[in-house]
Amino acid sequence: MIKKLRFVFYFSVVISAQFSAQFNAVSYNKYPYINQELNHLKIYGKKTWNKFYEKLDKQYENGNENLNIYHFGGSHLQADIWSNNLRENFQHSLPYNNAGRGFFFPFRLIKSNGSPIISSSHSGKWKGYRNSVNYHQGLFGLTGARAELLDTASTINIWFKNPRNKYDSFQEIDLFFEDSSDNYNIILMVDSAILISTKKLEGHMKYQLSMAVDSLTFSIVKKQNIDSKFSFFGFCFDNNKHGISYHSIGVNGASVPSYLRCGNLKKQLELMPPDLVIFSIGINDAYENDFSKEFYRKNYDSLIQRIQSVNPEAAILFTTNNDSYYQRKYPNKRVYEAKEVMFSLAETKKLAVWDMFEIMGGLNSIQKWKSDGLAKKDLLHFNYKGYNLMGDLLFEALMDSYKNYITKNG
Repeated sequence: MIKKLRFVFYFSVVISAQFSAQFNAVSYNKYPYINQELNHLKIYGKKTWNKFYEKLDKQYENGNENLNIYHFGGSHLQADIWSNNLRENFQHSLPYNNAGRGFFFPFRLIKSNGSPIISSSHSGKWKGYRNSVNYHQGLFGLTGARAELLDTASTINIWFKNPRNKYDSFQEIDLFFEDSSDNYNIILMVDSAILISTKKLEGHMKYQLSMAVDSLTFSIVKKQNIDSKFSFFGFCFDNNKHGISYHSIGVNGASVPSYLRCGNLKKQLELMPPDLVIFSIGINDAYENDFSKEFYRKNYDSLIQRIQSVNPEAAILFTTNNDSYYQRKYPNKRVYEAKEVMFSLAETKKLAVWDMFEIMGGLNSIQKWKSDGLAKKDLLHFNYKGYNLMGDLLFEALMDSYKNYITKNG
């Protein structure tokens, strides 16, 4: 009993102090249209969520766990603002929670918008492909994007834009690729004082550094002038520390079928099996006039099965679509149909739902978010401030649910 009381005190005082330092509590008075009383998770399956919270609890108490959270979506996630807010809230809630960036695709390589946290540059010409573009055929991995090298050589530079501490670093790196004729050399270039252990595995190279760094350079060079193709699918970054990895998986325009096209999704997911999966896919599905609830449900069911084939005990959370307008003119009421599917699947499969649509204010609330400088003029996307507010709202709901678990389980 003394041990439990000591931990309850630790949680309420120390963790609360850390949250207050890192987590921006939502100002509901400032945004009266946000439904505070609805900001919670509707959990239908306690078993998987209890397992996730038990592991999270052990990490908070002892700091010796590794948790993987995957957040899937479209353009809401590719920008890595919403997801990075959640990543920082989780990783900075205690000093030892940052286990690395996780899966990452440098979208600037294919002339698209990328993360504001990790920057990239490159030499050489590449051609980009996305799982959200139907005529972009070929293999995709977990990140949903692919780049094909058009030149005989290229360098890719990756660096933390503003590293704040030793946890914003790289020490173990996986580079995912396909070399059609085993005709390309891939070399990681770092300071000569750093030892590099290199292992070539099926579909990826694994690099282990003797010390952590905050920037990397990769050289990719064609060996012989023969017909061959080099395809790049992204990275997975680890800093060799215990804690939480928050993997942001987002591609502009992606729908649920987009991720069903990712042939290597399951294989790559197995490298870092999920403890929690957050699905924020649906805004693009419901944007189409031919949206079908039955098709939407069937596709989501198939995607859930792929996730559960890697870890059947992973907690899974749906976030409903945000309020939006169709062609900036008409409220998109198909949000109700998509939401109905999510709640039905969650109840049937014992998952959970966070009702973003109702929490943000329901139908037409995107106009209020725009008026308050939180949403863009397209009445579909949020801006930097809006995505951060949405991240704080979801994190608050997740932590309230976690505290309920602590209260009930001691």
